Amino acid sequence: MLRICRQHGIFLALENHGGPTSTADGLLALARDVNSPWFGINLDTGNFHSADIYGDLARVAPLAINVQVKVVVSGPEGQKQPADFRRLARILREASYRGYIVLEYEEPADPREACPAYVKQLRDAFSS
Repeated sequence: MLRICRQHGIFLALENHGGPTSTADGLLALARDVNSPWFGINLDTGNFHSADIYGDLARVAPLAINVQVKVVVSGPEGQKQPADFRRLARILREASYRGYIVLEYEEPADPREACPAYVKQLRDAFSS
């Protein structure tokens, strides 16, 4: 598969989304085993549930080729808290990330009403 990706100039991204990709260690082990410049991570900021979510995001951010920012994060107890967009922006800058930032909204409020404020917060965090 990665041979085809290389031939066509496309990247293959694996999302941190359950199973062996649910932890930074598991995701990094898979990326290390694949060992290809055509392979990276589709980083979802709401899919790690460790005691150090932002630390885990920072560890895998250098391999990110796409980033989906959720408006909340939740630790091992499942307690939801607002995502720290400024901290995420800092993590991605430090990782020299230069790709797209996508807002992923999965909360109960109407996205047409809630998302404009989140988009503004994201823009402010990533432009400062």
